Amino acid sequence: MIDASTLADQLDAIERYLKTHQLWSTDTPEPAALASTKPFAVDTLTFEQWLQFLFLPKARQYALQHGCLPPGMSIAPMAKEVYQHQHSELIHKLLVLDHYSAREVTDD
Repeated sequence: MIDASTLADQLDAIERYLKTHQLWSTDTPEPAALASTKPFAVDTLTFEQWLQFLFLPKARQYALQHGCLPPGMSIAPMAKEVYQHQHSELIHKLLVLDHYSAREVTDD
């Protein structure tokens, strides 16, 4: 199992990357956009908005409550699709989270 500090550090690193590479938004999307039921809110948000406004807050909350990530996450493949050959460092950070999440499945 991954310790809470390592997990928090990885989530913080993703946030820093988004900010450093001008992928962080100062404008919050409309509530209806945040309420999308589509995977990654593809119908209402950009991928980086989904990371910022939905994934990071929910992942942090889940980690605080459970001490881990939800099991079986697979976020990096979507990032690869969205960014193609760009933002490889961000994709790597998301792969690390996916790996942590996969470990939760096997650690039970």
